[in-house]
Amino acid sequence: MTNNSTCVEAPSLAPSVLTPMLILDFVLGLPGNILALWLLSFKAPWKSAYIFLLNLVLADVLLLIALPFHIDNALRGSWIFGDTFCRIHLFMISVNQSGSIAFMTLLVVDRFYRIVHPHHPVCHMSIQSAVMLVCGIWIVIAILRIPLLVTPVLKSSRNSSAFLCQNIDMWTDTGASMRVHSSLYVIEFALAFLVVVIFSVRICYHINGNRKLREHRRVKRTIYLLLTVVIIFTFCFLPNYITGSVAFFIRDISSCPSYILVCQWFSVSLCLVFLNSALDSILYSLSFAYFRDTLKQTANSTGLTKYRLSVKEKRAPRRF
Repeated sequence: MTNNSTCVEAPSLAPSVLTPMLILDFVLGLPGNILALWLLSFKAPWKSAYIFLLNLVLADVLLLIALPFHIDNALRGSWIFGDTFCRIHLFMISVNQSGSIAFMTLLVVDRFYRIVHPHHPVCHMSIQSAVMLVCGIWIVIAILRIPLLVTPVLKSSRNSSAFLCQNIDMWTDTGASMRVHSSLYVIEFALAFLVVVIFSVRICYHINGNRKLREHRRVKRTIYLLLTVVIIFTFCFLPNYITGSVAFFIRDISSCPSYILVCQWFSVSLCLVFLNSALDSILYSLSFAYFRDTLKQTANSTGLTKYRLSVKEKRAPRRF
């Protein structure tokens, strides 16, 4: 039987490898999300799709707040902020992951009904209904992550006086509440990924049979949006769930070297999760004309490009 509390004391990856990846995630994610947050808050009209998009930005902001502490932890090889903040830190990262998955899934579902069933009531969702929906999602996500707030996760290193606050402990904690948390965590992602794949296939099949739709600029952007969401789910999120699940199942039966190897892959997969905050800027660009045209204006100001702004950008946004 593996004493995994001893095994995971070995660094998941050398700081020289892990830290640059985390810093890159932060540097790439910060500008796009700040810009999207400002534009969606002050420039966008009140529409259900933009409300979903704004909450995706808010999920990324939670990650960007937590990420500097994770970088500090990787640099020091220990956690210096105490047990309570360790729990909050892991909670914020997990909420970001669940929130990003939920609101990206909502964007895909919204596009599905607008393209395949344009007269469905979902396409005419009121602002109040959209706000209630996203509030309900946040409440459910927060409730499902409560085990992270009530379970002590900070551990003392046996080899030094350092304290360890490690994301892998979310998966390998043997307490009943954390085991239920890990199981629900996987189920959430599996259901969302299934919805994204099925609805994306349905949209593509519908578009393929309609020549007018295929040539429409908005529909083309929808195809790119669907492709981006599937890539983010597959590249950024799936490896983390796979390695976390493997660690969950082998924590008591694997040899120590095998367990450490899984932890190393888990650390890499976590960097990919953080990368989603940067890749989400692609979704903002595909979904939000003001974001897209702000980037075009910035590029045009250099004198190197002459991008054409969208028609919507020339009209003042309406707020209700």
